Amino acid sequence: RKSCRTYKMEVLRDDQMAQIEAVLGGVEPLFPDAPVSYRFATETKGMFHVKAPHYLVLSGHGKEGEQENAGFIGQHLMLWLNANELGGVWLGASKDAAERRKSDLIVIAFGKPEGSPDRALSEFQRKLIEEITNDVEDVCLQAVRLAPSGLNIQPWYFEKTDGRLFVYRQRLKPPMSVAYRLTKIDMGIALCHYAVACRHFNRPFHF
Repeated sequence: RKSCRTYKMEVLRDDQMAQIEAVLGGVEPLFPDAPVSYRFATETKGMFHVKAPHYLVLSGHGKEGEQENAGFIGQHLMLWLNANELGGVWLGASKDAAERRKSDLIVIAFGKPEGSPDRALSEFQRKLIEEITNDVEDVCLQAVRLAPSGLNIQPWYFEKTDGRLFVYRQRLKPPMSVAYRLTKIDMGIALCHYAVACRHFNRPFHF
């Protein structure tokens, strides 16, 4: 998939919106004690505004783990959109124009994209696999390598040892740490790619 930033201003059908809600409600969160809620919006504003027919606003309740949950659940939706020839893009600097809440975590724009929602593997600008894991042959971790992240920082490292996988998040340094504070959401996105790949390749695991 690719991040889609131009859309046809066509509202999705009611059955498509119902399927989207089913996807959001059907994902088991990484942290069950840190629930994430959502609502749909028709207009947002922000530094990197994207005009789209639909916006999804993911919100938390101030609990540890909710940002990772937002990334994990939201990226499941992104992959579903792509599988159904729809497009989406994470908007880290956008807010609901009609109802701004302190608990809002991030916004996703989505709808029917102008052009293809896909791109070629050669078009991905990502770190080398050796830079994100010590197990470069694992196809599930190769799927993680393709995960999107804010500013394309890719703040993750996956260390495999003794049948376990330890996941590390890079702590950014100033001035980047002041400008960008969503690396926990990025981690949820990466873990979504790992979970989906493991299911695809029938590899049992648990978090």
